[in-house]
Amino acid sequence: MHPSSRTIRILADVVDVLVIALIAFALFGVILGRVLPALGHPVFVVGGPSMGPVMTPGDAIVLEQVEPARLVAGDVVSLQTGPARAVYTHRIIRIAERDGQIWVETKGDANALADPSITPASAVIGRVTGVVPVAGYLLALLSVPVGVIFVLATGALLIALGWCLDGIEADRRRLAYRAGVAAIVAAPVAPHVARQRTAQRRRTTAAAGRSGRTVRVRG
Repeated sequence: MHPSSRTIRILADVVDVLVIALIAFALFGVILGRVLPALGHPVFVVGGPSMGPVMTPGDAIVLEQVEPARLVAGDVVSLQTGPARAVYTHRIIRIAERDGQIWVETKGDANALADPSITPASAVIGRVTGVVPVAGYLLALLSVPVGVIFVLATGALLIALGWCLDGIEADRRRLAYRAGVAAIVAAPVAPHVARQRTAQRRRTTAAAGRSGRTVRVRG
């Protein structure tokens, strides 16, 4: 059973919406992962549950660069410390000064205890200004070649599907138009028209008989 014209139109509309959504997500990922860092707002992906429920794994966080002297208790900051230069994001619970330098004590909101050591404020990468739920998965997808290829292939597939549906709908309209024209051509002549044509043939034949000419009658 062939799908109806309405069904094809609905499917085409759904495909169009999916294409627009895919383009919007891709642009959003580019802005979040490329444009904002280029403007001085580093973006990181939350990898652990220590800051729940404010941040959960897979969320993307946007930072702003901040001077150590402007840090205050309650700020959520991302720091890079240790020999491996690991990055973690915790809340400042205390600010201290040692040998003329500012140090911060941090703690994860979901942790029972503060972090084991205080950290120099110079290790702070930035202060969290925004949290984008689950956007980290999009950034992770667009950060690898396979992910980019997947997004491009999905977009191409949706566009091709939209073209196919539009082509099917156009073919259905052409066939419907041709069927309508054929029905009009093949439609039986109305009775009164038939009577008029018969009377006209008789009059023409009679006139031809009186004049002795042969007349071809159409109709």
